[in-house]
Order: sequence, then C-alpha cells, then structure tokens
Amino acid sequence: MQSQYLNIICFDVPFPADYGGAIEEFYKLKSLHQLGVKIYLHCFIYGDRKQQKEFEKYCEKVYYYERKRSIKDMFSNLPFIVKTRMNEELLENLLSNDFPILFDATHTTGFIDHPKLKDRKKVVRLHNIEWIYYNILFHSAYKPKEKLFFFFEYKKLKKYDKLLANADALSCLSQTDFEYYSEKFPDKKVSFEGVFHENENVKCKVGKGNYILYHGNLSLLDNYQIIIDLLSNELKDCKHPIILAGKNPDKVLINFVQNKTNIKLVSNPTNEALDDLIINAQICLAIARNPSGVKLKLINSLFKTRFAISNSYAVNGSNLDGLCVIPEETELAKTIDDLMQKTFTQDDIELRESVLSDKYDNLKNAHEIISLII
Repeated sequence: MQSQYLNIICFDVPFPADYGGAIEEFYKLKSLHQLGVKIYLHCFIYGDRKQQKEFEKYCEKVYYYERKRSIKDMFSNLPFIVKTRMNEELLENLLSNDFPILFDATHTTGFIDHPKLKDRKKVVRLHNIEWIYYNILFHSAYKPKEKLFFFFEYKKLKKYDKLLANADALSCLSQTDFEYYSEKFPDKKVSFEGVFHENENVKCKVGKGNYILYHGNLSLLDNYQIIIDLLSNELKDCKHPIILAGKNPDKVLINFVQNKTNIKLVSNPTNEALDDLIINAQICLAIARNPSGVKLKLINSLFKTRFAISNSYAVNGSNLDGLCVIPEETELAKTIDDLMQKTFTQDDIELRESVLSDKYDNLKNAHEIISLII
C-alpha cells in the first residue's frame, strides 16, 4: 500500500507489552507498521513506564510527555484520566504536521474538540465504555478514597462520552462496545476490530494434558480473588493438578496455596515458560469477575491451549462463546472431570483457526483501521 502517515497517541508507554492496554497498543502499532504506515508515536510517561528503544523499529518519530498529576486535576470538570494527559507539548507536536490522528483510548482524547484540530482526520480506538468500567471499579472498591475517586470519575466520564462525536470514526475492540456506540452515534462511522494481541497463529496441540491452568496478573485483586473463591467453593474437592501462573502473586494468594498438594504457584514466568504452560495444559480457566473490555487471557488461551473453560463475563463482547465451555457454577467440577478425560482433536484446532482468523487476525484488523483513516 502507499505510505500512510499517522499520529498515534498512547495513554502510556506501551512497551513492555505486559498488561492488557499495553498489549493492545503495542501490537496495533506493530501491525500498522507492517502494513506500511509511517507512525509518529506520542506516549505518556508515568509510574514505572520509561522511554523505549523498541519503538525505533516501528516508528518514524517518538514523542514522550510527562503525565502531570495533581490534586487540582481531581476537581476539574474533565475526567482525571483525560485532564492529566492534556499536555500542551502534545498539541504543539500534533499541529507540527497534518497527518491523521489515532487517539488510543478515551484517556488520550482531551484535544479531540480543539478548534485547531477541527479539520484533521480523527479516529478514536476505544478500549472500553469507560464510564461503565469506572462504575464497576466504584462498586468493587473497598477503600473510601478509592470509592470516591471512581464514583466522580464515572460521573465525569459518562458526561464526557458525548465529546467522542468529534471523531470522524470510532473503532471498538468488543461487540458490546460496537453496539453501544452505534446506537449512541447513529450518524457516525463505528466499527468493530478485535483486540490486538501477541499471537500470529494457533498453537494448540492435539491429545491430552494432565493439569488445569489459571494464568494472569496475580497481583490484581480481581484476578487472584476469583481463583481463591473457586478453589474455596466449587473446586474445593478438585483432585486434578492445578497450576496458577502469573505476575507478582499477592501474599493472600501465596498464603492460600501453601500446603495444598495439588496446587502449584509459578511466580513471574518468562513469556516462553508461560506459553509452554498454556500449550501443554488440558484446561485453561479463562474467567473474569466483570464484563468490561475483552480479556486477553481468553484470547491467549484460545490460540494456545486445548480446552478453555470460561464464564459470561470473560466472553462478553468477544464473539468467542462458541470456542469455550461455559458451565453453570454448580456444574464446574463435573465439567472439569469430563474435560480431563477428553481428547483435543485436529477438528477442534481447525475450528479455532476458522473463528479466530475471522475476528482476531492482527493484520486484517489493522487493514480495517487504515480504511477508517484514509
């Protein structure tokens, strides 16, 4: 294709690609580069995210901005996640060229209605319906300060959502979000391009494995609490080997698995080691506690493992229900017993390849995003 120049504004530094938002951002820019797009990348530095030489492989130029956060930003009418990324240097750099702008997530859209960008082609890649996500965070938070922050952020984001009408097009990564924004903006171009991810092809093995795997960021309350709940209730009497693998396991989880002979905890596995665990498992538990976004642990499991047991929250908006086993809670133990005896076949692999190549092929989805821009 003829070279297309593009500004991409990321809400953080999307490398290393070690959590959901960064994975979506990084593999999207990598796929766009592969299709010939000349990328001018704009990133926000905060927390432990630093400048990265990796981007030099994929981008013409990379700009870094400090995300300045202060108490006064809490009292702005704009959502905190938006206000703290409205860096004037970002605006100046966007105005230094006339290329289209891809705003990656609602967080980055602070200048979307700026008069000086009125005639620019603008596309927003939506990671979530953010106000719904922050309402979920509000209801699940324990600490009073967190509950207050999430409540006010949810209210501000719900009001702010209408400003997305200033985009020329909206790209959604879930079917649920696509339906919501299609109804909200009936005169706007709204499309569904599946979440970007690390997988290039299906790696599932035929045959049987001999263990159950649960993987994810084990420092996050939602991730470790759901598996503790299952192992304390529905799977309390499970006799099959269970491996829990992931980043920075919380002490609560570490203490929980002590002295449980059928449960093994693998802390901070390398990417290669985690892939090996997923590929050789008989069952991956790809489950979630809330329905927001598309769960990358589900995508990775379906590209690599044999059988995937999921729930309605985890498959929400993914169009992948047909590739998962979704039992009633009371049937979970029996379902696991049945699947541990079952052989994964070549027909099962071909079904995975057919479904995943339709909605979750990175280059195909990058082509679709390019079509929104040109």
